[in-house]
Order: sequence, then C-alpha cells, then structure tokens
Amino acid sequence: MQTSSSKTITLISPSLSAGGAERVISLIANRLVKEIDQVNLIVLTKGPRFYQLDPRIQVYEPNFKIEELGRIRFTLKSFFWLRSMWKKLKANAALSFGGKYNAFVLLSALGKGQKIFVSDRSRPSISYGKFLDKLNPIIYRRATGIVAQTERAKSLLARATGHKNIKVIPNPVPQIPKGDERREKVILNVGRFIGSKHQDWLIQYFEQIEDEAWTLRFLGEGPLWDEVKAKAAQSPKKEQIEFLGNVNPIVPFYHRAGIFAFTSTSEGFPNALGEAMSAGCPVISFDCEAGPADLIEDGVSGYLIEEGNHEDYINKLKLLVAEVDKREELGAAARERMKRFEESEICMNYLNFLLAS
Repeated sequence: MQTSSSKTITLISPSLSAGGAERVISLIANRLVKEIDQVNLIVLTKGPRFYQLDPRIQVYEPNFKIEELGRIRFTLKSFFWLRSMWKKLKANAALSFGGKYNAFVLLSALGKGQKIFVSDRSRPSISYGKFLDKLNPIIYRRATGIVAQTERAKSLLARATGHKNIKVIPNPVPQIPKGDERREKVILNVGRFIGSKHQDWLIQYFEQIEDEAWTLRFLGEGPLWDEVKAKAAQSPKKEQIEFLGNVNPIVPFYHRAGIFAFTSTSEGFPNALGEAMSAGCPVISFDCEAGPADLIEDGVSGYLIEEGNHEDYINKLKLLVAEVDKREELGAAARERMKRFEESEICMNYLNFLLAS
C-alpha cells in the first residue's frame, strides 16, 4: 500500500535499550519512515540507544532523568512533558508499546485530540502489579485500537477490556540472508538475564551433552547475569560456556550457531527465536503460554517442548547435537517458515491499522 506523503505517525517507547520491544519499535520506525511523510519517536526515558535509527526519524526524549528528580517528581514532570508533546506533534495516529506505560500515555493524551493505539509486549497473562492490573483494562478502553501479538493475547485483551478494535499483528522478523560462515558446534542462547528466561536450566541441560566439542554461548545481559555466570563457573563444563554480553551486530552469531536453544517460559512474541529461525538455525523451545507456537511447527521447523519437561528438552537437544542432517533439515524449514513474518509486510499491517481506524 502506498500512502499519502502527508501522513505522520508517532511511536512511543519506554527506552531504546537492548530489549525486544525496543528492537521491534525501531524496526517499525525505520520501515515506516520510508513510506510516509514523518515518523516521530517519543522515548520516555533519557538513556543510551542500542538500536540504529534512520536519521529521518524525529526522536524526542526528556532532558531530565529519574536519578535527578526521584520517582514521584519524575513521573509528574514526564506526564506534563508528554502532554506538551501531543500539542506539538500533530500526528494521524500514535502507537505506544508497553503494559507498564500504556495507561500513562493514554491519560496524558486526554483532551488533546490524538488517536492513541496501545500494545502490550509481554506474555498475555503477565501481572504488572495490582494497581496496573486493575487500571489497564479500564484505561485501554480509551484507546483507538489495540495491537495484540498473538491470537491468545487478543482473546484475553478482548475479555478484559471489552474493546472491539483489537488486531493481531505479530512482530516483524528480519529476513536474514544465508551467511558464508560454516556452522560451528555452538549451542546459542540470546536474551535478557531475567528469571523467566531460565539460562540456568540450559547450563544443566548442557552438562548432559557428552560430545565435548560443543560450546554453550550466551548473548545478552540483565540483572541475573552475574548469578548465571557464577553457576556456570561451578559447572564441570565451565570451560565450554561463554558469556559475551550484548553484541551488535548479532547476525554473524546466528549464522555460526549449530543450534539455537530457547528456555524462556514467558513471552509475548520471542524476537530472538524468530531471528534465529530466519537465519536457518535449528531451534528448540518451551511451548510457553504464547509466542513459540506461533513460530515453530513442532518437528518440522524446530522442536516445541512442554513447559517444564526437562527430560524431553534434554533428549531433543541430544538428538540435535548427534544428527547434523536433522539440524540442516529443521534449519531450512525454519528459514522458510519465517517468510510469513517478512518485515515490510508486517510493518505495513501496522500502518494500515493505525491509519484506517
């Protein structure tokens, strides 16, 4: 769809740090700025930017920090700053990412005549705390529309909010071309080091792999990084476990990985899993509440493991380690399956929804 050059969209993100939601909103912004006259990006917290943005995107962020003001003053000042943005930016529509912030964004736009769309980026049934769990369903009714990442998320949102304008739009997955690198005997895991990602489980699974030629490689950072590293240091396979932190670009690591092992039990839409599949990695993942099953066809383009079934996970991991033909078969099917999440098409779905409502 070709849009008029007079169209303007505003996107709102909590930050531009190395997170999944931030990556998606950066992809959307970079794509839409090629299609419409103007893309504004409001960043709610001032900080470093991990993802590269097209220079045509107009970025707005506060000139104050929570460390300088304290939480209460920062929240009040952010509220009035955001209200000033609605007065300044005359967009056809605005899209806010994040269940912790969407109600705040909606309330800040009261009386400003701005169409606001919202999207939660975590698992559908996640709790944001008692206050937001009660507030969000009420305030979300004021949204022009809601973007859900999966059908499961749409069902729960419709039940909670009664909203009639909810559309399922999965995350865009970059179509990663085949690399020249030969795949190595590396089991790769990518994600933030938080409790729901369970990198510590993967260390235990790796200890069951008898082939000493394999390496377990972790990419990412987070609050549990030191804790998981300490666990790895006590492992009998400690010399075969690597922690590389946040890396950019990440694609060469997908190209070299022999297996992508995902141990998360809480996802909205798992970006890293989709990117690994797009790069042709054979993947294994828990079938958590939402996300992985939207990407993986079990036994065809990867393995879906019943959540918490450690024995099955280990057995499937051993199978992939042992059988290179199976790795190649699943990797090729994974790459083909990710074509349905092609970036330009998904981003245009966002644009069409924002402009049509």
